[in-house]
Amino acid sequence: MLPIDREQFAAGVRWWRTRTSWPNDFHNSDYEVLAAQNPHGDFRDSWWAGFLPRLTAWKALRPLSQADVTGLFTEHRDELSQAWHQACAPVKDLDITGVTWDQVRTFPGVVAWLKPTRSGSAVFPSKFCHFLLPRIFPVFDNAAVGGSCTYETYFNLIKGTWEATPAALQAELEAELSEIIEGCGRSPLCEGFPKVTKTVELALIGRRHP
Repeated sequence: MLPIDREQFAAGVRWWRTRTSWPNDFHNSDYEVLAAQNPHGDFRDSWWAGFLPRLTAWKALRPLSQADVTGLFTEHRDELSQAWHQACAPVKDLDITGVTWDQVRTFPGVVAWLKPTRSGSAVFPSKFCHFLLPRIFPVFDNAAVGGSCTYETYFNLIKGTWEATPAALQAELEAELSEIIEGCGRSPLCEGFPKVTKTVELALIGRRHP
């Protein structure tokens, strides 16, 4: 597994801020809202009504409709709750460095039932899971990092890339990312910001978009 390259990280930051309409704070303000809205396994209709528009805005549903996915959510609500309590609740205060795919795989596996695909695309389960536990579940976006892979493959790529990166560089990049975000002037880095997964994501973006 290749480590993070500083130039690729810088290229990823540049691509994000100049080639997309995504927020310059790398969703820092969104993570604070998402943390407050996390139902911790109590997936009620009232929660879903607020969660579904965010999935739609992040283009996670295509080509299914909101009605299609809502029907599957309702059908699998109990399994989703069980999977959360089995796989996510015990590790919810950790980040990706403290868990393995085998520990958490049950939850994204059930999430994938809400939008079944022939290819086992990582897009929908990654975004759904990322909104709930962003420090554990990295988000996958085709335009940003490219390629077609399962969520297991992408999760392990993020984790392995971070582990292959020297500790000194890890610390430098985390500090640099925090400085960039806080330099936006909106708000300080929120407590639950996914520094590890976001740092690697930006490096992978830069690897694809040098």
